[in-house]
Amino acid sequence: MRNMVKTPFAEYREEQVKLNIFDYFVEPSFFEKFCDTKPILISGARGTGKTTILKALTMAEAKDVGQYLSDNSYIGIYYRVDLNITSSFQGEGLSTNQWEKLFAYYFVSKLSYALIGQFLELKSEIGFKGEEDICKKYAKLFSGKKDANTLNELKMLIFDELYAIRDYINNCAYNDYPHIGDYEGIIRELPRDLLNGASTYNMKEKTVFYLVDEFEGLSDWQQKIVLSFVKYADKYHTYKICMRPDGLKTSQTVGAEYIRETDDIRTVELNDLIFEKKDEYYKYALDVCNKRMELFYKQNNLDTSSLISFEELFEELKEEEEFQNIFQKKEMEIKSDIEQFIREADIRDGKIVEFLDNNYFDFLIFRLLHSKNKKKESVSDIFMHVREKDKKYVDAVGNYKYALLYHLCLKYSIQKSYSGFATLVNISGGTLRYLLELCNEIFERAIGSGRFNYEEPCTISHKLQTEAVVFISNKRVNQISAIPQIGPNMRTFVISLGRIYRILHRDERISNFEPNHFSIKASRQNTDEKLELFLKECVIRGVLLKKKNNKNKVNYVISLDEYIYMLPPIYTPSFQISWRRKQKTEFRIDELNVLINNDSVEINKIIKKYEKKYLRSNADNFSEWECVQMRITLGEDE
Repeated sequence: MRNMVKTPFAEYREEQVKLNIFDYFVEPSFFEKFCDTKPILISGARGTGKTTILKALTMAEAKDVGQYLSDNSYIGIYYRVDLNITSSFQGEGLSTNQWEKLFAYYFVSKLSYALIGQFLELKSEIGFKGEEDICKKYAKLFSGKKDANTLNELKMLIFDELYAIRDYINNCAYNDYPHIGDYEGIIRELPRDLLNGASTYNMKEKTVFYLVDEFEGLSDWQQKIVLSFVKYADKYHTYKICMRPDGLKTSQTVGAEYIRETDDIRTVELNDLIFEKKDEYYKYALDVCNKRMELFYKQNNLDTSSLISFEELFEELKEEEEFQNIFQKKEMEIKSDIEQFIREADIRDGKIVEFLDNNYFDFLIFRLLHSKNKKKESVSDIFMHVREKDKKYVDAVGNYKYALLYHLCLKYSIQKSYSGFATLVNISGGTLRYLLELCNEIFERAIGSGRFNYEEPCTISHKLQTEAVVFISNKRVNQISAIPQIGPNMRTFVISLGRIYRILHRDERISNFEPNHFSIKASRQNTDEKLELFLKECVIRGVLLKKKNNKNKVNYVISLDEYIYMLPPIYTPSFQISWRRKQKTEFRIDELNVLINNDSVEINKIIKKYEKKYLRSNADNFSEWECVQMRITLGEDE
């Protein structure tokens, strides 16, 4: 066995990828949606592939420029917001208008510098004409007085302009206000003139895509300026802008106009697009993993004929098998549970008692139907539903099967299994980065334990997969603390939610089944600014997922329960709760204000209230990791 330095999934962030982006890139089925001339605002949580999509559109990333120009009707120019610089456009001594003009000129200069650099590399390929006239024109528009005769000279001139701006914002007190070029004329005309100057590859019919990444890093007034430029988009240039959820701070332009969905821009929620067709996303995720494996085998001179279907590498433990494992491990406890229920329900029919005593799963369904018996059916009627497996029984199994599995695992302190490639896709929640991270951890453990050999690949056990999934989930919850300033509060909030959801999962009546998301309970109370900002920051940072609540009770007006907030599925194994979004919980504003404030005493009061309401016993069973984390987070460790 050769020594493998890393797994095929070790580089699971776009920034970490050492190879060209196209070596790993698999085109999703919805990729064409980003290729027209309409400006697009793309919103997506961390790791959903926003940057990868922009990089895939970028000409500079193409391995074969000629093929790129032949295949595409656009030229992609990538720009990532540099917060270290953009945050410096502020300070005393300048008016708002002066700062706005300086930033607008900086932004246009950055895009133009990259665009001209790209055309400079293409010059011999595209048969560029009229270079001197174009360069003289834009030398004047940029500098007002300097001259340039070649694209290289124009590029260096823009570099000098950018340097002057950076020098000024770093030394405002000592330098004179810099020259501001004609940024409106430049942004409107430069793409057109450059495209018309080319004579091959049908360049005159192409569109320059300005690909702006991490848009949420701009302040509201800076976003206004960029959105003002979006208004100028035409057949020669347009914008594809990526940001995190809730990263749009304004929809206004500098002129107080609004960017409109129908006329000016199209908005795309990447998470919704990913799950629009779940089967297609599953196939896409599988194709990504298969491509990683194939590339890894080639890089390490391994025999690709030994590769088997990626799905087959992961043993899958079916729900029925999990139930049977629990029944076998906890036979005595379950029998005691059945006996206690029979006494409390005062069931005296020997046939019913015998049936329940010998059919553990059916007993669980029977007990559920009994606890939810609003029509006051007799015990015999309920027994008939279970024995005959009629529609009522089938519906109950369909609704509560998974909830019952989580309930039993928590009740009897058994680790819930996470196995099979489909489960990994679901736990990653549409975030490809998380899927690759899960695969990386699984392969590292399998190889490290000597249970996997690339040259003779075999199925990886469900137990090892579960260990890896729980490890990554715990790691992700822990990493919330690393978020600057507000991270510890966010982590406390997530752990508090996890504890409450665990309690609801342990409720034998399953009053709320598979909860992992909440809305704000509609009331006459107004949310305060602190809560609104906290939830928004959680969404931007990917600590919560935000969805429109299609079931809010007063959907004809704006209400507090207009949105639901969900724990990312990657967090759910840490608390051994369901990743599926089924029945939401509702929190009052005063409860949420306690949960976000990091007050261990008050948080524990709320948790005890839920224990008292939903559990027979107030003693919740937590893993060793959770016990330690909760004590640390809630200030109970010395």
